[in-house]
Amino acid sequence: MADRDPSRKPRIIDLHQDMLSGVQRLAGDFPVYGSTYLEGPSRAQVIWSSLYPLTEDSSLLDQLDAHAGLLETCSSSLRLVTTVADLDADDPRTGVLPHSEGFHLPGIGPDSLDTLWSQHSLRSLGLTWNYETDYGYSCYDDKTAPLKPVGRKLVRSLAQSPLMLDLAHLNEAGYYETLELFEPPLLVTHSFCRAIGDHPRGLTDDQLLALGQHGGLIGLAFDPDFLGSGSVNEALQHIDRIASLAGESAVSIGSDWGVAAMGELGDHTALVRLLEAVESIYGADLAEKFAFANAYDFLCAQLPAAE
Repeated sequence: MADRDPSRKPRIIDLHQDMLSGVQRLAGDFPVYGSTYLEGPSRAQVIWSSLYPLTEDSSLLDQLDAHAGLLETCSSSLRLVTTVADLDADDPRTGVLPHSEGFHLPGIGPDSLDTLWSQHSLRSLGLTWNYETDYGYSCYDDKTAPLKPVGRKLVRSLAQSPLMLDLAHLNEAGYYETLELFEPPLLVTHSFCRAIGDHPRGLTDDQLLALGQHGGLIGLAFDPDFLGSGSVNEALQHIDRIASLAGESAVSIGSDWGVAAMGELGDHTALVRLLEAVESIYGADLAEKFAFANAYDFLCAQLPAAE
C-alpha cells in the first residue's frame, strides 16, 4: 500500500459527540472543546451533536435553544446541517446535526414532532438515555421489559416523520420491538460489540445481525469502559465483528467525544492512526466506508434534499 499523503485529510462523519454538554462542563469554553475534538488532521466534516438531560428537570427545548446559541456564537467554526444540500455544501466549517437522547418530549404526535423538526432543527432522537423514560427502558434496566405504550405510539409517529430514530441506550426487548415497528433504517449512534466488551451498552451478535438485516447503521464508540483500554487494536476488533455480522455498510464512527471517550482514542489525534490501521488491514474501501461513506449514504437517504 502506498504511503498516505499527510496533506490529505480523511473525510469523517461522527455519529455522536456530546458537544453542548462538553462545552457546558468546560464552563462554556468552546475553544478548549474545539481544539481537542474538532481541529487537526481528522476533523469531522459532520457530527451528530447529542443533547441529553443533565438534570432531572432539564428541558429539551431549553437545550435546543442553548445549542442554537452555541452554533451562533461559534459560527466561524460550526454550521447547522439539516438537509442533503447542507451536507454537500462547499464549506470548511464542521457541520452539526442536532440529536436528542432520553428527553421527555413536548408531545409525541405528528404536530409536535414537526415542530421539533421545523422550528428547532432536531434531526434525530433516542428513546432513552442511561435510565428509564416515559417511552421505554435503558440497557441498565430489565432487558426483557418491552416499550411502554406511549413509547410504541412515539415509534409509530416517528415512522411517519422525517426524524431519524436512534436505538443507543435502549434495552434488548425495546430494541427488537422497535425494529418490528419502525420500517425506515435505524441508527445506533454510539455502541460496540458486547461479545468483545462485556458491558450492557454494547450490542449482542444477534442485535448486530438484526440491525444489518434492517439496513441500519452503528457508530463505534471509543469509550475505554466499552473497548477495554480504548486502544486502536481493540477498536479494530469491534470494527471487524460489526462488519462481519451487520455488514460493511453498517459500520461507522460514533466516538462519544466531549464527555465520555478517553484513553488512546480520546481525541482526534488517534483517529488518523485508527483509519490508517483499518486501511492497512482491510483496504481503503472499508476505511472510507467506516470514516465517511456509510454515514453519508445513510444521511442522503434520510434527510430532505433541501429546505
